[in-house]
Amino acid sequence: MLKKFFVILFLILISPFSVQAHTTLLTSTPAEGENVTEALEQVELIFGTKIEEGSTMTIEGESESFEFDSITIMADSMVGDFSETLDNGSYRILWTIIGEDGHPIEGEIAFGVSIEAEEVVAALAGTKEAEELEEETVAVSEEAAAAEVQTENDSNPIVTILLVLVAIAVIFGIYKLLMKKK
Repeated sequence: MLKKFFVILFLILISPFSVQAHTTLLTSTPAEGENVTEALEQVELIFGTKIEEGSTMTIEGESESFEFDSITIMADSMVGDFSETLDNGSYRILWTIIGEDGHPIEGEIAFGVSIEAEEVVAALAGTKEAEELEEETVAVSEEAAAAEVQTENDSNPIVTILLVLVAIAVIFGIYKLLMKKK
């Protein structure tokens, strides 16, 4: 009986986990870590499967949040129109979608805004002010990259823990079977 249990458990573990897969973000505009140099008018997120109505997104700055004027959901994409002017700095797009499987999924996309700095740098090329502005632009880009690393670690810890426990149980079962044969 115990042998059958471990064989069935092993077969379940080696089967594909596509049923457990959730919708993933494929691309975004602005992209993760991008430094936007023009006024942001629209944000577009494209996901791996169809998303449902009720999905939403906002932009969060260092000190305040901004809502989109309108959000349009079309099959696998969500487009938000934005009319406010963002000051130079670091921002995050916070999104929550309802996937085709009905599960809510959250995520964030870090990006920076540096609209005037590049124009000023070009005008002041070779001066000390230009070098300082370039350093500020690099600092904003580095902050966005650091935020990107943090969002990449957004996995479901419960699923990971369960998979590890099942793997340990299977290894223990195989070990017991091998010891019994000796």
